[in-house]
Amino acid sequence: MKSIQRAHVVVVAHSDEALVLAARLLGMEVAKVTSVAGSDEARGMCQEGGVDACVVAFDECLLDAAPVAEIDAPGRHCGVPSLLIVPAITPYSRKMARRGGYMTAVPAAIAPRMLYRRIGAALQLRRAAGRRQRMPEGIIVAAATLARAASGKPTLH
Repeated sequence: MKSIQRAHVVVVAHSDEALVLAARLLGMEVAKVTSVAGSDEARGMCQEGGVDACVVAFDECLLDAAPVAEIDAPGRHCGVPSLLIVPAITPYSRKMARRGGYMTAVPAAIAPRMLYRRIGAALQLRRAAGRRQRMPEGIIVAAATLARAASGKPTLH
């Protein structure tokens, strides 16, 4: 996907996984990968603009112990899609990801090809949300059609 090759992805990790994840993304030919230590830095970068997606890696024990306020997605309020990476997907981690504003929760052992697809899907949804509607808001009906309908003659089918 060409959109990933031009993307700027921010990687947030609360452990040493950030460098490994950033190296995996650079191997996928992502144009720019920035790794930050905390969600506040990533949130600031998302609000400034220029960031296409955020990837947040959490430790499972940190995810279970963290309050809901700390799990908020960095791009939640500025339209930047965020992915949550956890060691193992559980119903609780999926629920917390949705509540926090993440697009999805992804296992840490995900194949590079599938991670590439997930980031591509996030970028595609962001692009689609930015487009205008192609059809007009209301349906426009010609006056001649309305006059025919009001004449009372039945329509033969």
